[in-house]
Formats: sequence, structure tokens, C-alpha cells
Amino acid sequence: MASVSLPIPADLSEPARQESRAVPPSRLQHIDALVRELSVQDDPERLIRVFSGHAEQLWPRDGLVTITRRDLAAPAYRITRSWLWPQLVNPWTEAHLLPAFEGGLLGDLLYAGKPRIINRLDLPADDPAREHFEGMQSLICAPGYDLGRPLNMVLVLRREPDSFVAEDLESLLLNANLLSRASSNLLLTQQLQEANRALDYEKDQVGRMQRHLLPARLPLIDGLELGASYFTCSRAGGDYYDVLPLPEDQWGIFMADVSGHGTPAAVVMAMIHTLLHAFPGPPLPPVHVLAHMNRHLAAVAPEGMFATAFYGVYDPHYRRLRYASAGHPAPRLRTGSGTIRELDGTAGLPLAILADDSWEEREILLMPGDALLLYTDGILEGSNPLGEPFGLHRLDDAFALGPRRAVPLVQHIERHFKDFCHGAPEMDDRTLLAAVAVP
Repeated sequence: MASVSLPIPADLSEPARQESRAVPPSRLQHIDALVRELSVQDDPERLIRVFSGHAEQLWPRDGLVTITRRDLAAPAYRITRSWLWPQLVNPWTEAHLLPAFEGGLLGDLLYAGKPRIINRLDLPADDPAREHFEGMQSLICAPGYDLGRPLNMVLVLRREPDSFVAEDLESLLLNANLLSRASSNLLLTQQLQEANRALDYEKDQVGRMQRHLLPARLPLIDGLELGASYFTCSRAGGDYYDVLPLPEDQWGIFMADVSGHGTPAAVVMAMIHTLLHAFPGPPLPPVHVLAHMNRHLAAVAPEGMFATAFYGVYDPHYRRLRYASAGHPAPRLRTGSGTIRELDGTAGLPLAILADDSWEEREILLMPGDALLLYTDGILEGSNPLGEPFGLHRLDDAFALGPRRAVPLVQHIERHFKDFCHGAPEMDDRTLLAAVAVP
């Protein structure tokens, strides 16, 4: 609309009338009901409507207009509420439906950004928003500040001239800005909730995709039973395990733990899965596989991230396991006689620390009755409500007393872990993989 430049009426700063307005006897009850109802609102539009409904009884008026210049260039503004409208428009979600204007008394007041009283209202016939003042002879207006800038304004209108005093303006200025801040906080809360819902959806998707990278079921291996458990402390995690077929009826047994948690760790975990399955040729021997992964991860992994890893190649014909470890917690071996010990040769740096690092390869025989337990450090670091960690000795105790079959053994250790933690928050991912040698 065309801009109309109007002088601010001379009585904007006229002295306030001294006579006081009568205070309704139920004013306190109305205020109590108002603040009580405001306290349960979680939507900014609903908050404004509740306040307006009560305010009409507490602060009598004949009309109300609110305006904003948010996201508009001078001298444009929008009317966000008007006493003329039979239905209100939500200014946060339907701003495009609100009428836009330029100039006129509303524009002059808004861009002046000052609280004012006009007790003798006289508008020219060509004021772009004249209809919103129809029949009104006095007004008070209060700017609404956002980060110190007067972006909004509230105007209270009355049909009688000389009907506002300074106390009315003070009350409007204070209440309008408190209400504006409260509604802005609710709007921010809604936006954060929507952003969190979007992030939750993304994390759920990452978690689902990640689980598709794990074995859908563990394979049947001649002379070796397998059992596993996998838990993440968030929707996605950095633990990974796999059992893959190799030439000459051999099997690769792999476990890794990426530093950190959540989506970044899950991304690196997916890299490790890809590197393992895209190894040029059969993924053996173990030291070559770890070196291959390390070179690539050192080049592409985010700065500061690394991964511990254990990789073994099992030959059922000889019951032999050749393995190498890149800084991964030492697997536990339970012999047929019940003795618990750790595998030798599991020292060394994790993957992605030094691009040219190398590791030592060892081998053991798994005789009937022996059980090998691979795990990530989340099982050791899990704590009870007192902050005491589950630790290696409790893991060994649970392992020593566990069943002689792989799946029940993993379930037994998990049960001991959960009983010990007793509902304390889990701060790390955890994975168990048991391999029990059978006749």
C-alpha cells in the first residue's frame, strides 16, 4: 500500500489525567485466575489468547490492535491482531495471511518505538489503517522489545476521549513485554522440540541402518558355537562385530569399538564395515586386514577419533585361531578346566592413530570345552548407582560361572551386568561375542 507520512499528534505526551479509575472488587481473583491459567500454557498463540481474555476484564478497553515489523523493511509493518477481526490469525504459523501496510499512524508509532498516550485521536481519511480506529478517540501504545529493538507494538483503544492515565501506560508497557518474552520463550521451546524430533528421527534412521550392518544371525561353524549381544547407549553407536566366511572353510571373527558415541561413532563404524568387506581378496591374514583398515581410517576418520579392533581367523579343521589386536580389550579365554586368562599379544595402538602402524599376530587352539569371550570396554565401564565400575574381575567371575553353551553364556553375563548396574544410566555402548568350542 502507498506510504502515508503523518505527524505524531501533539497530545502524545500530554499530562495524564489525575482521577483514578475504580478497581473492580474481583480484580485480585481475576489476576490469580490469569496467572494460574498462563502457567499451564505450552503454545504461544494460546498464551496470548488466554491473556487477552482475562485482560479485557482487568483492563477495560473498547479495541485492541497489535502490529509488528519483524522480518520487514521500513516502513512496512503487519497488523497481527485487531478487535475488528471475528477470527484470529496465528502470527507465528500464518504470517502470510496477515495484512501488510506502510505509513500512517500505526507505522509512525511502531517505527518511533516509544510508549505513548493519545487522548484526542484524530486520523486523516486516507490513513491506511483507519478502519481499525473507527469510533475510537483515545489510545495508549507500548512497544514490545526483542533483543533491545522495538519490533512489535500493542495499542489499546477506547471510545471516550481523555480516558487513559500514565499508570495505564506503565501497566501496558510492563505486561506487554512480559507477555512477549513469555510467548517468545514458548515459541523457542516449540522450535527446539521440533528440531529435537527431527534429530531423533535422524538418529533412529542411523541406528536402524547401523543394525543392518551387523550379522542378521550368527553362522553355524563346525566345532564352534557362537553367541552375541549388542547394546548402544544412544540410538546409534560405535561398537561393531562380524563373523564372515573365508576360503577353505575358515571364518573371520571381528570386533571393533569406535571412540565416542552416537552418530559420529556410527559413521566410523560403517567405514570399518566397508573396509572389512571390501578388502582386496580374502580378508586374511589378520595383521594385513588391520593394516589395511588403519591406512584408510587414518586418512578419512574425523580428527581425534580412533577405533580399537580385534580380528581372528578360525580354522575349524585344526581348531586354530590366528588373531591380531589393535588396542582392543584383551579377549578372555576360559579353558575346559575353568581357568580364566587373557589372550597374549593384544597390546598395540588402536586404528587411525598412526597410518603406518603394524601389529603382532598370535595363534591359539580352541579345544572342546574352551570358551573365548570378546567384548568392548562398555561392559567394563558400566557402573552401579554408587559409581563403582563392573570391571574386569566381575566380568571374569561371571564368565567363570557361566554356562558351557555360547548363547546362554552371553545371556548369563548380561544378566550379571544389569543386576550390578541396577538401573544406573549406561554411558557407553557394549558388545559381547562368545565362541565356545564343542566336539
